[in-house]
Amino acid sequence: MKSSQTHYPSLLGFIFFAGAALLLITVGVVFGFSALFVFLGKGGANAQSTIYSAAMFALGILLGFISIISLLKFLNNPFADESVSTSFPGWWAPAGLLGAGLFLLVGYMIQDVFSINWLALPILTIPAAILPIWAIVALGARGLSFGSRWRVWGILGVSLTVTPFLLFMLEVVIVIGIVILVVIYAAANPQAAMEFEGLSKQLTFIDLESEEQALRVILPYLLKPSVIVPAMLFFSVVIPLLEELVKPLGVWLLAGKLESAAQGFVFGALGGAGFALIETFNVSGQMGASWGIVLFTRIGTGLLHITTSALMGGAIFLAIRERRYLRLLGTYLLVVLLHGLWNASALTVSFSTLAGTYLQPARFEVIQWISGIVILALAVALFVILIASNRRYQKQAPVEGTPAPADEPVM
Repeated sequence: MKSSQTHYPSLLGFIFFAGAALLLITVGVVFGFSALFVFLGKGGANAQSTIYSAAMFALGILLGFISIISLLKFLNNPFADESVSTSFPGWWAPAGLLGAGLFLLVGYMIQDVFSINWLALPILTIPAAILPIWAIVALGARGLSFGSRWRVWGILGVSLTVTPFLLFMLEVVIVIGIVILVVIYAAANPQAAMEFEGLSKQLTFIDLESEEQALRVILPYLLKPSVIVPAMLFFSVVIPLLEELVKPLGVWLLAGKLESAAQGFVFGALGGAGFALIETFNVSGQMGASWGIVLFTRIGTGLLHITTSALMGGAIFLAIRERRYLRLLGTYLLVVLLHGLWNASALTVSFSTLAGTYLQPARFEVIQWISGIVILALAVALFVILIASNRRYQKQAPVEGTPAPADEPVM
């Protein structure tokens, strides 16, 4: 329904999203030109730079579109208030996953062909990152009510900008606190101070460009319980506690205006999708040599973020509208547990792979297999939870297309 009132939050959203879009496009262009200059000078370019260029440019274009939707809402254009349909054919999601698999396969085959990977991988990265996330959201949202177009894109915009920035700042503060504690511990413990000094001296006399040599020096320290335990606590407890609280930020903002728990569920899924996309683009350019493996594993991480955030979205609605606070607390603890188990297993794989590569591979193969099986089991469980939740909410949700309130306070 068209609103006759001026919606100032949408004007704020337009300014914010347009500014973010301009910034990202500028960064993407800078990365692109730097890669072009390297190509003209050396006859080849760094694939990592071109991947980042394409990712930033794509995010900028997406946020530019979101800013236009916000502007249309401010101008009371009926297009912004039209409902977003989720009544799409069931084959769309599998087709999206299949398409992503084809892009990943092509990229995997050419990722080591340096004459073309700098140009091809950036083009392949965009659909390989977006399609799986879109497919997972489609599976979770099918048949449920999204509501007005401007709210859908506004929540996605928040999850692409405010959410990752807020989480980054919180994590930086925590890391700074950890560093301060380490310094205090080293100052109060002469033996620890001597170990730090010895490590710094060893690093001084090695070729820092040799990754293998540096890892052989650092690895004995990384595998100490005094390092592994804090790392596990940080990535498996602290990070999930923060992320699962902040990822459904759009649902927190709209909780009092949502139509149903089902809508909170799909908006939560959308918030998790935006955050997953940012993370995927961030890592896609870090490891050009293992591009295909990195993006393939990110499909599972995307499933994790979307499902846990969707569960939180439904629980937030019930807590705000029906005062079911214990349901929210229980859901929060559940998603933190799922996220923590996922991160702990992934971290175990990383530690055991490093240790197996430079120490005794046979000793760590079993640990890698067990951790891999745990991750696979979690992925299956998350998929089942997503589908089962969607079907349950389909039975409870209002008819798709129910008019949404016109004054929701979201960008």
